[in-house]
Order: sequence, then C-alpha cells, then structure tokens
Amino acid sequence: MSTKKEDFRQTIESNGLIDTLTRILTSLYEEPERPEKPLEFLMQELGAKSHEKLTKENKDLQQKVKALKKEIKNLKSKISKFGGNEEDSDEKENEKENEESESEDEKEKEKEKEKEKEEEEEEEKEK
Repeated sequence: MSTKKEDFRQTIESNGLIDTLTRILTSLYEEPERPEKPLEFLMQELGAKSHEKLTKENKDLQQKVKALKKEIKNLKSKISKFGGNEEDSDEKENEKENEESESEDEKEKEKEKEKEKEEEEEEEKEK
C-alpha cells in the first residue's frame, strides 16, 4: 500500500499539482477577507468558469445560432427569388433544424432548472 501512496505522490508532484495547490492555498490564506465560498475561489484560481457563466455563455451562443440560421434561411429565399437553383429540400431541412433547435432549447432549460435546484439543495446542506 505504501508503494501506491508513493506512486500517487510522485504523479501529482511530477504533474505540478502540489505546486499549484500550494500557490492557490497560499493566495487564499493571504486574502484580506475570507471568501464566502472557498470552493468557488479555488475553482476561479484554477481557471474554471462558474456554472452561471457557462450557462449564460451557452444561452448567448444558442441565440447566435438561431439568428444565423434565420439569416441563412432569409438569404436562401432571396437567392431563390432572383432565379437561383435553390432546392425546396434545403428549406425543409432548415425548418426541421429550427424545430429541433427549439426542442433542444426546451430540454436545456429543463436541465438548467434541475441543476439550479440541485445547487440550491447543496448550498442548503453546506449551511
């Protein structure tokens, strides 16, 4: 068992984990005011984005995708008006993609609500 521990220690040491954790814990110790949520502080120091930031970024990107799909659809309809050889199947495909995107958005919203509930429950447990 001691060889397992030694191997583990060597692995985390050789990958710089000990130095990184030491630096982060030192910065936490040197903070003039203790953070309310130390775990979030550690995650921030490690460069991780919070769930809220990722959720907002995801929503923004989904809106951009929707806008771009609408723009593509509008441009294709303009092309077809000016005598382009745009096929109806492309338009049907775009409509199908839009419907799928909307249903994915609904599913994503449900998942976000569930995650928020779980986070609230975890916060209550921590208190």
